[in-house]
Amino acid sequence: MRQDATETNKEVPMRWCVMLVAGLWSGLLCAAEPFRMQNLMLLQPESVMRDRAENVDALAAYVKALNATASRELARVGAPRPAAGFVVVAVRPGGRSRVWLDLAPALPDAVANPLVTALERVPPFQAKGGVVVFALNVTLWDAPPTERQGPWPAAWQRAAEGEQSPMEVGDLVDRVWPASAAH
Repeated sequence: MRQDATETNKEVPMRWCVMLVAGLWSGLLCAAEPFRMQNLMLLQPESVMRDRAENVDALAAYVKALNATASRELARVGAPRPAAGFVVVAVRPGGRSRVWLDLAPALPDAVANPLVTALERVPPFQAKGGVVVFALNVTLWDAPPTERQGPWPAAWQRAAEGEQSPMEVGDLVDRVWPASAAH
């Protein structure tokens, strides 16, 4: 009888170990996804996009590279906070790009600044004849998707102050990021 009790006691720790490992493994499989693109929003008329972003495959590859870069950068964050909204991207001829975040809640600067820097380092597709502007509708760390219809980054809001009528997106980007100052 004593031997049976000893064998049972050995089985209990083994069962706990198996359950613990299984629990940890399932937690890894269910971990919050740092970055997920819900959809791509073209912020200019189709005719403008067609003229300025002639190579759709290059645009698609660029969007894919932005997604991979954002996922990699956000996976490093120690204390993730779910957020949703938009990553707004402008690409100028000559391989220059600019990124604005429009997320709610806003990311802390310690997270937002390295993310924007990393995204702006991704080599863009070749725009032709003017700026191309689009947005990635995204969720971070499994936040519910935004219900907003489109992006309105803070820098754009400041640039549009005092305007009596809506501005075309390309004109707004030119005001926030003048072609002469583009990096």
